[in-house]
Amino acid sequence: MPFLCRSPGRRCRYAAFVAVAVVSTTLLSGCDAAARVTASTAPPSAPLLPPAPSVQVGADTVSLLRSGAPTFHELRALIDTAHASVHVEVYEFGQTSLADALITAHRRGVAVTVIDDPSELRTAVITVRLREAGVDVADYPVRKLMIDHVKLLVVDGTVAVVGGINWGVNSPANRDYDAMVRGPVVGNLDRVFLRDLVTCGRAVAVPDPLLDPAILVASTLPATEIRPLALAVIESAHASLDLELFVLTDTGIVHALEAAQRRGVAIHVLLDPSQPSSDPSFQALRSAGVAVRLYRSHGELLHAKAIVADARAVLFGSAPRVRMPARAIRELLQLVTRDDERLHDRRCSCGNERDVCVYGRQLGADARHEGHRRRRARRVETVFAT
Repeated sequence: MPFLCRSPGRRCRYAAFVAVAVVSTTLLSGCDAAARVTASTAPPSAPLLPPAPSVQVGADTVSLLRSGAPTFHELRALIDTAHASVHVEVYEFGQTSLADALITAHRRGVAVTVIDDPSELRTAVITVRLREAGVDVADYPVRKLMIDHVKLLVVDGTVAVVGGINWGVNSPANRDYDAMVRGPVVGNLDRVFLRDLVTCGRAVAVPDPLLDPAILVASTLPATEIRPLALAVIESAHASLDLELFVLTDTGIVHALEAAQRRGVAIHVLLDPSQPSSDPSFQALRSAGVAVRLYRSHGELLHAKAIVADARAVLFGSAPRVRMPARAIRELLQLVTRDDERLHDRRCSCGNERDVCVYGRQLGADARHEGHRRRRARRVETVFAT
């Protein structure tokens, strides 16, 4: 999966790439991406689509959550209804309402455990408060040039929320996605949390993964499962590939997209305009004839990291499509896909899931409001996911 770097040159540890079967209706339209626009002349941002209905995928249930207040209300509601346990692992944590919910859950007897990245200053402020209230907080042992970029909530071992949305103060304004899931996939996600607790020095038992042919959970650090899976999804595409990415610097992904373009796959790529590190990829794809555009921002980030292939597979989560050493990356990915032998080789066969149109439609809504190419303000965070 992709990675995120909080500051220039920092390596990253990422998590949470969820894939959901969808009917992709992404159509890129608009102006020359090389043109420059100002906020005063840009049209309003595309509205987020209404909440998506749940979809049964094999033994799992998947619901798409989008950025905005409703998603954070949903996160709070899940914590408020917890009976036995709440597991949280999140990179940026600045939402005081969610901290309040965790403290309240702890006080009513729920076992609340939080894994934090102590190098993230806003998170550090929240975790001081959580610890003072008696909440169990474990610091992920980040090293120099590394972060813990996971975004994961597991409640009572029965429902999980995973994806790319941070719990930061400004996170609701960004264009991003989470997935709320129920079924055996929750056990496999919680297993990642428990493995990370072990990494934090805790003596906890990590169960064997559950058999779940519908949804694949992949990770990095120490594994290297995500990038090969992302390449496999691109290589499996016959008709279409739609990508919405915060950062794209992985030349292997760029070459895979160029190869897909040569074999006749219709490709649309939408990138965040604030990430100059993506410029070489932008130019290479454009030179190859790929329809690549920049999102037209009104200050918010296109923080999403998603790939839709042939309306068969959608991958999205917290990992940027950045090439980094595996030892510096911690990622978590889910993949739900229709039957495709090339993906089976990566352990992602699936059953009789029905199509979900909403994700592709949201990509289309964002694409129709994509921005002209303009001067990019350098930001300290560079993220992307596959």
